[in-house]
Amino acid sequence: MKKIWDTYYVKIALYTLFVIVAAILVYRISSNTDNIIPHVYAYIKSIIAIFTPILYGLLIAYLLNPAVAFFERYLIKWTHSTTFKDFKRLRLLSIIIVYICIFGTLFLTIRFLVPQILDNIKVLFNNLPTYLDELKDIIAQLQHTINQNISYPDVTQFVNEIINPSKVSHLVDFASLSKAFDHVISGTMNLTGTILNLIIGIMIASYAVMQKETFTNGSKRLIYALFRQNTANKIISIASESHTTIIRFFVGKSLDSLIIGIICFIVLSIMKNPYALLLSFIVGLFNMIPYFGPFIGAVPAVILTLFEGIPAAIGVAIFIFLLQQFDGLYLGPKILGESIGITPFWIISAITVGGAIAGPLGMFFASPILAVILSITNRWIDKRLNTKRIDLPKLSPDEIVPHTPPHFNNPGE
Repeated sequence: MKKIWDTYYVKIALYTLFVIVAAILVYRISSNTDNIIPHVYAYIKSIIAIFTPILYGLLIAYLLNPAVAFFERYLIKWTHSTTFKDFKRLRLLSIIIVYICIFGTLFLTIRFLVPQILDNIKVLFNNLPTYLDELKDIIAQLQHTINQNISYPDVTQFVNEIINPSKVSHLVDFASLSKAFDHVISGTMNLTGTILNLIIGIMIASYAVMQKETFTNGSKRLIYALFRQNTANKIISIASESHTTIIRFFVGKSLDSLIIGIICFIVLSIMKNPYALLLSFIVGLFNMIPYFGPFIGAVPAVILTLFEGIPAAIGVAIFIFLLQQFDGLYLGPKILGESIGITPFWIISAITVGGAIAGPLGMFFASPILAVILSITNRWIDKRLNTKRIDLPKLSPDEIVPHTPPHFNNPGE
């Protein structure tokens, strides 16, 4: 005799009870969204805060792994190691070398570059009152010119309200940085926790890289245990492709931005720009964001140089434009190659959506993530077209062909 829990009607009753409870929960949540959503958000945020060191560690390990693997390969060739113990020692040595390179670079940056950048910022803020006075004069001249040449009273009044020199005084209040100090104080209070999370994350990253084969094997075992073999193979293939695309893009774009920043600093120094190092740092940093980044980085460079004179600002604008063309047409393709493999339309769309969701970090990672998504989608489309016997190959953006209807293969051919 079957147990009562195995009977048909009891199962139906349990399913019905589950549906009713779920419906009640959905109704209560939807009718009290103003009270529930903040609590849910706070709960999720607290959970993320608990796992923040682990997330830091996994991210650091993911970014360190290519460099560790690079040094490990050369150390194995150089020492002709063959035993497992030797491999472990060489990997530990590779991790130490990578950390020495990273912290050495940070030390040199803090020791030499940061003081110069801070000096540029100090000079900028010291000259800010002068720049604001010049801006007032420019606005007053523009207002006078408009009043002299436009005879429509409504238009003149509208323009005067927009470009009023007295409104520039608000910039002076902002220049006092009273509000910025509040943000600095609140940020300083969280600095200790962030540093502690980073230290723990670095420790976790070291162990993760040391035992990456164990983590990889465990992940594969879990995937094959949860899914059918065909599905598991697809998941692992997608993960491998995603890893290759993101790492190649990150390394290539970092090298590209470093070269652009160095070129920018050299040329701006030749042009006697007083903020050469600061502007070069901004241009190189924003160059990490495809398409939008160079334009965003050019704006402060041109605005700051404008106070040195209009000819100087025009010269900087022309130089940055030529530098962007050099990067987009020659340097970028040479370094990045086909690391992304998607058209500008998709890149711009991805950056827009990624920036809206996760800010600058989302703008940076949006392109490689979308490249993986489009690759998976194209595979699915090709499979469906082959099933339907439709001969419609994917067109490259550089290919221009006359419009032709899709060719349907005859099964009898």
